[in-house]
Amino acid sequence: MAATDPYQRFGLSVEGRAFASNSSAQIAARLLTRAPVQGEGSGPDDVVVDIVDNTGTVITSAPLSQIRVDPPIGTAARKLHFPDRALYETDDRAGIAALTGKTYGEKLNEYEAVRPRLIGFVAAAIVGCIIIWKYGLDLLVAGAIALTPPVLVEQLDKGTLQTIDFAMRAQPTTLDDAEQERIRAIFTNLLAALPADDVNDANFNLLFRNMEKVGPNAFALPGGTVIMTDQFAQRFGQDDVLAGVLGHEIGHVVEKHGLTQTYRSLGLYFIIGFLAGDTGPFIEDILLEGNLLLSLSFSRKHEAEADKFGVSLTRDAGYNPAGLKLFFLEMSKKGMEPVEWLSTHPNSGERVKQIDGYVDALD
Repeated sequence: MAATDPYQRFGLSVEGRAFASNSSAQIAARLLTRAPVQGEGSGPDDVVVDIVDNTGTVITSAPLSQIRVDPPIGTAARKLHFPDRALYETDDRAGIAALTGKTYGEKLNEYEAVRPRLIGFVAAAIVGCIIIWKYGLDLLVAGAIALTPPVLVEQLDKGTLQTIDFAMRAQPTTLDDAEQERIRAIFTNLLAALPADDVNDANFNLLFRNMEKVGPNAFALPGGTVIMTDQFAQRFGQDDVLAGVLGHEIGHVVEKHGLTQTYRSLGLYFIIGFLAGDTGPFIEDILLEGNLLLSLSFSRKHEAEADKFGVSLTRDAGYNPAGLKLFFLEMSKKGMEPVEWLSTHPNSGERVKQIDGYVDALD
């Protein structure tokens, strides 16, 4: 039977088009399969593929084991590359699948096809991401913070400080040495009132900068660097007020608010990549340069936590715990809000009420 009809054994016929070796001319053709004759193929189980034009002339022929079959890509035509450099392509994807069987590429292409199953999978993935973002992000952030090496936090402080000096045109302090030492003594007293673990967990350092455009302000970086502007020290020079504001900033460091806001802003992609141990240039470009941290603002929750922390720490260090309240009262009178406490944060009047509650709770 094979002698009279060599294609009857396998019976596969696939319509398509062929390009003969070293030719760009397209020829209407069929792909036909048959069993190998002596000397063809790698064994009796191999399949010989003939490409035949409409007149029955064989354009090219080769055992399947010697033909390179391109993997399926979307809805593009399937292509077969013959040893003599002839090319055959067809839109009959099922026919080629019958020839090659269920390869990895075939299975992947099926999974990628738009079907109800794929739509359901995508929907489930979206819902899963929303659930993780809403309920699991805090756990991921906590894990990322726990795995953050101290050297990275130090570099984050360094990069942010460089960005502050450049972008905000910060100038060296104009405060005299005596005034700087007085404020640093308050800062040291506050640190002395902290538990030893909190002190050892950060590299606390108080720096002064002359920043006319920023005005009276103080802010903390994640590693423990606290920056106070000359304008703040000159306008709010009372010990209790200085202690209250510095205690607030120390609270941001101890509670790791800076790292928390940073990781939350970078989102799930970065957190998962960070936990997997591969941050690549992403962290170098965004974190170490400090640009991201400068664009962040603390949430209302973090501000309230830092206020409460600062009030308690100020009292423990021997200062009037209402010093932070005096600062906000002054801000409220002048109709001002420091740069750090704009937009998403409670206004001064609201925070004064909250601080009264924190002070009362200490009694």
